[in-house]
Amino acid sequence: ASMRFQQVAREYEQIKTAGIRPEISELAEYHGLDDRATRALDEEMKKRKDTFEADMQALWVGLEGSKNPSGMLMMKLKDMRMGTFKGMTVLDKKIQEFGKKNRLDAQAAVKLAEVLSNREDVDGDLAKIEVHLSRSNKPSSLMMLMLRDLREGKPVPEPQYAAAIGSRVHEKELKKDFDRKRSRSRRGGRERSRDRDRDRDRDQKRSRSKDKDKDKDKDKDKDRDRD
Repeated sequence: ASMRFQQVAREYEQIKTAGIRPEISELAEYHGLDDRATRALDEEMKKRKDTFEADMQALWVGLEGSKNPSGMLMMKLKDMRMGTFKGMTVLDKKIQEFGKKNRLDAQAAVKLAEVLSNREDVDGDLAKIEVHLSRSNKPSSLMMLMLRDLREGKPVPEPQYAAAIGSRVHEKELKKDFDRKRSRSRRGGRERSRDRDRDRDRDQKRSRSKDKDKDKDKDKDKDRDRD
């Protein structure tokens, strides 16, 4: 009976979220949105393809900390329909691009934008944070761990660990190594080709030399016959 109940519950969840974009499902699950608000958001965002990512980022920020996220979302959807919805700020857009480059999920990017809005040297912080994220194969998790020190106003330290397997730095190093080996292979191939050419030329010279010697021997034999 327990297994049957779990199966029915899973089927209900699948039916409830069928056709809804994963980004919206993620937002709904994180903020605990009800089914009505989730479907209303999904329908509205289908009309906003050009600003989809920016709008979603703004919603992550706007719903954070709300006591009634579903009600708050319905108000923001009304703003969208009326054309008064406030999207991403300049900082948010910068963080959005930073998040894409460094493989941050929406939640980590939003939290980073919130924290950096209270920091003085945003560009300097981002440059230092990127050094850390580029060496991690779980950049979003690492970003969430770094937020506490950023909130407390602490400077971003230099990374004290090697690049993890699967990180951007590791992938770059693998590509360099691959290119280096391919270059050596090509160079070795060209050298082997030159060696083969030299061997062929040497064999041809030897063959011609032997032919000349044979001709000389024939001439000597003819001379002896005449004598």
